[in-house]
Order: sequence, then structure tokens, then C-alpha cells
Amino acid sequence: MKAIRLIMGMAFLALTACYEEDKLTPSEEGENVYNGEYTLPQGNHDYDNDILELFSKYQTMFLYKYEPHDIYYNYNTDAYLGGSYDAEKDSTYSGMFDIPSDEAWVGKQLDLLKELWLGYYPDDFLLKRLPQKVYMVDSLFSAADGRGTPLQNLRTNLLVWSGGDYMLVTYGDERVQAMTREEKFEYKIELNLEFLMGLDLPVTAAFSGVSNYTIFSNINNQQYIYQYGFLNWNNSTTPQDDWLSYLELAVSVPYEELIVEGPNGFLHPSKDSRGLISQKYELIVEHFLSEYQIDLKKIGRDFAEEN
Repeated sequence: MKAIRLIMGMAFLALTACYEEDKLTPSEEGENVYNGEYTLPQGNHDYDNDILELFSKYQTMFLYKYEPHDIYYNYNTDAYLGGSYDAEKDSTYSGMFDIPSDEAWVGKQLDLLKELWLGYYPDDFLLKRLPQKVYMVDSLFSAADGRGTPLQNLRTNLLVWSGGDYMLVTYGDERVQAMTREEKFEYKIELNLEFLMGLDLPVTAAFSGVSNYTIFSNINNQQYIYQYGFLNWNNSTTPQDDWLSYLELAVSVPYEELIVEGPNGFLHPSKDSRGLISQKYELIVEHFLSEYQIDLKKIGRDFAEEN
């Protein structure tokens, strides 16, 4: 992933999405949207109307002002994942850090999300399955303990992040206007995988009936996984895990690359000697198209390098 830009002197920027409890009531004009501590619109930019339209369609709040606690608190483990920076000691304490979106670029960020994520799904699918909130940030990263700022102790850059009722998306700065085809391809994969893998959509009986899952009881069968119709040994032991592996393959690799011999040629006879991988790939692609009107092949193909 690309390195994120340095914001001078700040590890945690002060965020401005706090609202007093006595303001959480509808206005007389009925123009504002309230959900917990968040209110729409969050500003008076042209794109705030676009955010209101998205809320009207999907009941999802796209937020560029937010509270760090809502991003970093893990409700499953009752743990706070955010790091901190002590400016007086010039020391970073490990955890997650974010840089909020530059409000001058939020409109372009919204356009990018429509192009690389929302545009692949029918409105009724998004209405049922989009998270309650989408936090829009410039950058998100993890940092280790150490002297200096969090960026000086950078561990990992992240493009997308999700929690129980939200997704967090990046590229809320001037980088959004100069993305390369490769960067769009990478970001598209991250957005759609984070979204789809979190939905836990049910595996079909036709798909789970193709392969014999008992092969995983014997490590000696690992060399035959392609012949049995599996993509990998560690993440295919149950029909649901197997289904997600195929979903990841369809979204991450263009079909044109899958059918030719090479590292990603899983549908080529050199790997798929019995045709079971091709059978399962087509079953999941056809199911998503007929059941949800989602074209997985298109998601996998868009912004791939042209041959």
C-alpha cells in the first residue's frame, strides 16, 4: 500500500463531530438527520446534499467528522484499539491512528466510493446491507511503541477498516485526484472484499456439493487440493470458508487472468485438471448475478492492467 502523507505535528487530530445531548432532536424545518451523537448535514458544502441523498436511499450515514472512540473501540473484546502520542515525551504508544479527510476533497472521495464500491450493487441490496455508518478519512495506519511521532513508528497502512456497524474508508485528500489505475484496482478490491466478506451471505447447496471436504482430515491430501476443487488448504475446510475463498478470488483476480496458465491461472487445466475449480467458480458467479444482480466478474476485471 502506498505511504500516507505526513500531517505536521499531529498524531491524533482534534475531531469536531461532537454534539450536545440537548441538540439530538429534529429541527422545526425537518431538514437534519440525527442518529445518536451524529447529525447530517455535518457542514454546508455542496457534497453535503449528496450525503443526505445517500442517507435517504440507504439509511447509511457517510461521516467526515467523527469521534475516535467510535472507530477504535472493539465491542467484542471490550478493548480500545487506538494508539496515542505524548508530544511532551515525543513518544508513540502502539495502536491505530487516523488522519481525518480534508473537507476540500470529500466530494471527490464520495465520487470515488460510488465508482469503486457502491456502483457495483443494486440499490435494494445496499439498503439491506450497507453498515449504519461509513467513516471517511484521509488515512488509517497502525504504529508501534517508540520514540517519535506515530508516522515515524509506522507499522502498517490500511485502505479500509470495519467494525460491527461501520466501515471506514480512506483517500480523503488530494491523492484522490491523481490515483493511478493500479491504485484504483487495489482500492476497489479492498472496498468490495471488506464489504462482501463481512455480510456472511449463505453458501448454496450446489456449490457445497461439488467437493469432498473430508480430504482435510489427512495432511497428505494437501498436494491434491486443486484436483478436489479447492483453492487453498488453510481456508477451505468448510463449505462457508470455501465459498469465501472463491468470492475473494472472483473479486480480486480478473477472469482473463484466471483462465491462462500462470500464478493466478486457477481455471486453467494446469491447475484445474478435473474442472472442479471452474465449476465452483461459475456457480458462485452465476448465483451472485441471479440472486443479487451483482457481477463479480466485472468487479474483478475493472481497472486491471490491460494486456
